[in-house]
Amino acid sequence: MKTISVRDMKAHWSDIEAQVRNGETFEVLNHGKPSVRIVPIGPKPVAVWDDHLATALPATGKNAQETIKADRDGRW
Repeated sequence: MKTISVRDMKAHWSDIEAQVRNGETFEVLNHGKPSVRIVPIGPKPVAVWDDHLATALPATGKNAQETIKADRDGRW
């Protein structure tokens, strides 16, 4: 992990952003004390749903407008 001052971070943001994109982590110092850590984001989790058809709602024979109306009738 690299450390950098707030002033340097502002002056060299595009370089820091490129390094973070490549996996580097920065700790930003404000008056010599750590205040912020800049880390690369991780990969987005992918949902695995093997039985999605088995857990889907059964077909009711209604179109979308009828389904929405039936759902809303009890609430409004």
